[in-house]
Amino acid sequence: MPPAQPVSSDSIRRLIVDLLPDTARTGDNPVIFGAGGALDSLGLVNFLADLEYRLSEVYGRDLVLASERAMSRSRSPFRDVDTLTAYILELLGE
Repeated sequence: MPPAQPVSSDSIRRLIVDLLPDTARTGDNPVIFGAGGALDSLGLVNFLADLEYRLSEVYGRDLVLASERAMSRSRSPFRDVDTLTAYILELLGE
């Protein structure tokens, strides 16, 4: 099944921001997790599960965002919207 929309950083970014709580949608690059982040650990798990579902719906690709690969990075790919967008683009490019 072809993707419903083309893969772009803007479309991924919109998906991410749409799933964030309203209070977290501040600034150009909202902080998702970590110091000053909108989500605690449980919130991040739920957010990532919702995001994986939406990415599958929109792009027809099943991704696992919270993988060993993500956890082993020196800097979390979940810290802010820009970093998470880049990480998803990396996974979709494989």
